[in-house]
Amino acid sequence: QAYLIQRFSGIKLKSQFLMRVKFGESATLSCQATGEPIPRITWISPRSDVIPMSSERFQIMDDGTLVVKKVRLADEGKYTCVARNSAGDDVKNMKLEVEPEEPFINGMKGKSTGKVWGVSYQAVLLDCRAEGKPEPRVWWVTPYGHSLSAPYLGGRFQVHQNGSLEIRGVRKTDEGRYVCLAKNHLGEASLLVQLDVASLAEKPSFAFPNIEILAIKQDGGELTLECPARGKNIHLAILPSCSDGFPTTHYQPIALNHKSKPGLTGDIKLRCHWYSQA
Repeated sequence: QAYLIQRFSGIKLKSQFLMRVKFGESATLSCQATGEPIPRITWISPRSDVIPMSSERFQIMDDGTLVVKKVRLADEGKYTCVARNSAGDDVKNMKLEVEPEEPFINGMKGKSTGKVWGVSYQAVLLDCRAEGKPEPRVWWVTPYGHSLSAPYLGGRFQVHQNGSLEIRGVRKTDEGRYVCLAKNHLGEASLLVQLDVASLAEKPSFAFPNIEILAIKQDGGELTLECPARGKNIHLAILPSCSDGFPTTHYQPIALNHKSKPGLTGDIKLRCHWYSQA
């Protein structure tokens, strides 16, 4: 006769209750359980959600250990490990805390800069994800000296809860330097964003036929390729289809000069491509 033995010994090291980590580091929460059959491990987040085995934020290892990746302030709280088999279950609670930290913006401490292009009469977002512990106070200073604290909503300007500034129906008069500031008692961080606004894009069109054939001189003289186009906020790219002495990609306004080589034979095809900023 065969007997099926079921036993549950429970979770080891239940006295380990508190885990402190720095911002951006990974936290490892242990939950090793013994029993027959082998217990199944389930982790519950501070928001009472079942944590998946693998995701962008979490990873549950084969031995039941939970890894919280790149810890943020929102990851703080009580994590519950449940070990269960047919003989019973056991529970272990662990508290995750983030160590006090001076503010940083978009992952950068201290002062940082950036540049954003907007298109007239469309919405533009100036990203300012501020983090720190204690949670920092966040506000923007506009080019006209106005202070907008998060959260803020007024007219076309909105500062979201995460600190990002949204400008709806952006105009040329909105151009300038915007400064995002984050501060707590441990320090402060700032982000200077240069906002430039372009007018509405217009599809480019060529002033001359799409295909033009030019003879290459064999005396080593210069060959000028003219490629004018009509449109708004357009940029030029000359893309050769051969690599014999020509760059792979060349950006230059209107005219491109290349020296032809004596003895160069065969056809050389170049494509003139205009594209819009928006």
